[in-house]
Amino acid sequence: MRAESILRSACVLSYLRVSVFRRPKSLRPGWVLLAVLAMAGCKSEKSPDAPTVIGTPSSTAYLGVEYYYNFGAYGGDGILDYSLTNAPSWLGLEDTSNKARQGIIMRGVPGVTGGERGQDDLGDYDNINLTTTDGRRLGVQPFDIQVKTNKLSLSAERFVEGSRSADVEGAGEGEICAMPNMEGTGRHAITYNSYADDGYLKSADNTVTLETYPVLVKVLLDQPSVQTSQIAFELRSEYDPADCDDSATPPSKACEFSSLNRERAQLVNDVVLAGNQNGSGGSQRLPQPDYIQVISETSGVITLERGITECFIRLEVVDDRFAEPTEFLELALTEVRQGLVSLAETTGEVARSLSIADNAPTVSFRSLRDQTVSTLNEGETQTFKAVLDRGDAPAQEVYYARLTNDEESSGGAEPEDYEFLVADENAPGNFVPGNDLTFPAGTNTVNFQVKAIDDADPPPAEENPEENVGADSDEYLTITVDKSYHDGRPRYTGEGNNLKLWINEMTAPLMVGDAAAGLVPGDIAVGDGGRIFVASSLNSADVHHLRIEIFNRFGDSEPEQGFTFPTQGAVAPQPIIAYQERTNTVANETRTRREFAVAIRTDGAIAGGNHAGGVDTAIYYFRRDANDAEYTEVWRGQFGTSGNDIPVELALNSNGSVFLTGTTTGTWPGESRGGGTDPYIQRIDTTTSSGVERAEIAWTAQNGSSAEEAVYGLGVSNSVAYGIGTTLGQIAEDTALGGQDLYLTEYSGSIEVPPAVRQLGTEKSDTLNGALVADSFVWMMGDGLFGYNRVIDEEEYIARLEARPQSNSKLGYLLTYNLNGEFDAAISLNDKGDAGTESLTGLARFDGDTVLGGQTTGEFQDKSAAGGLFLARVERDTEIVEEKDQDNPDEIIEHTFGKLEEVWRTQYPSLGASARIEALDSFEDAEITALVSREAGGRVYEILLFNGDGRWLNPGP
Repeated sequence: MRAESILRSACVLSYLRVSVFRRPKSLRPGWVLLAVLAMAGCKSEKSPDAPTVIGTPSSTAYLGVEYYYNFGAYGGDGILDYSLTNAPSWLGLEDTSNKARQGIIMRGVPGVTGGERGQDDLGDYDNINLTTTDGRRLGVQPFDIQVKTNKLSLSAERFVEGSRSADVEGAGEGEICAMPNMEGTGRHAITYNSYADDGYLKSADNTVTLETYPVLVKVLLDQPSVQTSQIAFELRSEYDPADCDDSATPPSKACEFSSLNRERAQLVNDVVLAGNQNGSGGSQRLPQPDYIQVISETSGVITLERGITECFIRLEVVDDRFAEPTEFLELALTEVRQGLVSLAETTGEVARSLSIADNAPTVSFRSLRDQTVSTLNEGETQTFKAVLDRGDAPAQEVYYARLTNDEESSGGAEPEDYEFLVADENAPGNFVPGNDLTFPAGTNTVNFQVKAIDDADPPPAEENPEENVGADSDEYLTITVDKSYHDGRPRYTGEGNNLKLWINEMTAPLMVGDAAAGLVPGDIAVGDGGRIFVASSLNSADVHHLRIEIFNRFGDSEPEQGFTFPTQGAVAPQPIIAYQERTNTVANETRTRREFAVAIRTDGAIAGGNHAGGVDTAIYYFRRDANDAEYTEVWRGQFGTSGNDIPVELALNSNGSVFLTGTTTGTWPGESRGGGTDPYIQRIDTTTSSGVERAEIAWTAQNGSSAEEAVYGLGVSNSVAYGIGTTLGQIAEDTALGGQDLYLTEYSGSIEVPPAVRQLGTEKSDTLNGALVADSFVWMMGDGLFGYNRVIDEEEYIARLEARPQSNSKLGYLLTYNLNGEFDAAISLNDKGDAGTESLTGLARFDGDTVLGGQTTGEFQDKSAAGGLFLARVERDTEIVEEKDQDNPDEIIEHTFGKLEEVWRTQYPSLGASARIEALDSFEDAEITALVSREAGGRVYEILLFNGDGRWLNPGP
């Protein structure tokens, strides 16, 4: 048995190479004998494997590019031999004399090897066989090859006049050409036309020599070719001097700068391959690299040496002094003059669109408080400013701008509605009619004026704003530079930011309420065409009514429409109102739908309603479609619990649902009462049954602590609602922070999903007067004996809300949180010297910023008389704080934080110390609309308008 075992082992070892049996000193003689026996002819239990090729070659080859593959193999009983069958003529096996090693190299160059057949080697080669044999057994590896063209392509970034392209990393190494010379500038002489004011040719032989800046277009080859390639290229542009506007004929400004030609680059004048003055005066400015042959100012030949896959065509962009829009041209590879590289098969060329952005100085137009939206009254003249951004232009150069109203983007303002006035050169400080501005050397800001002409005959209000925007809304200008006049004129500026300037036609206060007469407005909204919706409590003969009035934008004392509804209750209705404009589709026709809703309090039963107990909420819902002459009531509903249900804020979403938030001392169906006064939110939908539209509560969410909560704000995004308020208890899962905290509650729109509640604020007693949700942030307004700071924790890099020390008197503040309840920013608003008391009562969004309004007993605006009503505008900005990366000290991590900054503040002492803002709204970012009450032999209520700079627009005569 021992002998048989040894013999079997010897047979197994016979498969090993002899070289493994080198005898070390420690090897026992018995093992040597075993190896000898094994090699002496033991019969194997298993036959050798058939010869097998290892590996799969690429199925794609490229014309003019080396195709290479190194096969391996195993099996067989001896040294393997290889052969190719059914192979293309360009492909062969490497001729080697060392047949003792395993494996074989297959190589070839389509189009070159095998007879230099060129394009004839393109195509599909199927069922190529690599055969291997040991003399007795045969192994076959079949494969296919498709020979493709080696394609060229182009790549380029946007060019900018006066700027050069960046160097390419790795240029001059491996498969990338050497960089062209990108240092310095070139020189190029151009000839251009000048035109008279009427657009006719003034001179055609104006010449100037300008600097050029080098820019790059990359020429890319798919695969490295074994041959040197040469490709012709040319610059192209669709510019055509015969493409004229209207009936003009060349040479005319209406042709050279027509609507078609304005954005087309003029070859030779805007861009060249090589500046025509580069070699003048012995200068070697911007010499071309060796691989570029210049044929003309707009054409040439590029040479790609063998092995190169990325090379460069360097162009020169002319840095002129003309203001231009971004211009477009094309670079095309037109012909392969040498080599086996390929252009596009369909067009026979490769083209790339190129763009040149202008670097001419630009002028922006602003109000004197740096706003890009403002308003002036019809019949008034107001001063504005034009601000020149010179960019890299020399400070000593003089620049010009001509004012115009861009009628294509303006809102109905026509030349007879306004007049421009510019500085009188002969009488400094005076303004004369004109529209040409001059920016002398070293001057970057000049003032001009706009006069809104009083035509004394305002257009009638159309009921379909889509058809006549100018008549139904305040008109506005879009003040910009006259681009068509600037075209082709040296040192006339480009276009910066425009000024949207509205013309207001309500120039006197609009009286909307009188407490002595029992009419007390509670809320306002501004809607279509600048209409002002006023919701009031009307007490007549001790009977409470809801009064809704709709006033037009002219401030006519009589409303366009009015509604009066008895509340059937003993409590004042104290109405709140919300307006929404949206589009809907009816019978495949898209229409504009305008809706508003009013919510009131009542302890009775309104007509058609049922009293639930305590104080209920009643809602009235109105609609006006585009072709309707007036608003009509759609439905009314009364909702409540057995307790007191007080509406606080109302909102409509884009689906027409009504959202209501308020407080309750009862329990809504399906909800639980926390205790004290709880906050709640409802969504109320419009349903249709038998052709009649009715109100239906979609869901109600009630949550609160065992203590008292108050509600101050509501935000709606689609079906998600956000409630904002204060709590004296613990409304969230987090521990209470202080005596009174803030909270933010998010309702997902489904009663199946519990609301997300965040308790916010500081360890002090935080207060609120109002809140809103806009631009993914919650804006919370309040006042108290302390303000707030935003502090950046540079250990965790988060923003923290910090209460400031107690002040001498009450001041205002504004806080922002994101919708996840994370603190963002804070700002405090106090009078000069902290000598007076500020009380904030109004909050509205305006042109991306927030406007706050209130009362002060101090000097809120510098150099103002003490006391009275005030407004302040606050914007949210961001700042970046840098942190060194602990793992990589050379890297910087940037953290972005919100920041609130005061834009302006304005005080209005002329309204009297008793003036108080009851509500704020805005429309089209044109005007800030305020419901203001003041003492005038009793408390009266008026609509006052202010522009984006805080200027009071309708003080009256």
